[in-house]
Amino acid sequence: MSTIAVVTFRCNPDGRVALIDFLSGEEGLSVTRAYDGAIGVQTLLSNDSDDVVLYEEWESVEHHQAYVGWRVETGLADFLSSNGIELEIAYLTPTDI
Repeated sequence: MSTIAVVTFRCNPDGRVALIDFLSGEEGLSVTRAYDGAIGVQTLLSNDSDDVVLYEEWESVEHHQAYVGWRVETGLADFLSSNGIELEIAYLTPTDI
């Protein structure tokens, strides 16, 4: 069964603009969607804050964690820090309820 990763970027207004530019660029979500184990990614913008949320479906938690590790190695942590963005990740299991 697949897993859902809800990735929340806690942004300030400038950080939100920088993040959206990154996500829509050639190294952004097109790369994520092609990554091993990725099934789908939807981008959600908060109406109440400057947060950006990614609703991601992955083959497994391990696939997503490998992807996050690769993103950290290639500079994501530095990008987030320099733009005042905090990252939160929650893993959820789909059910038939």
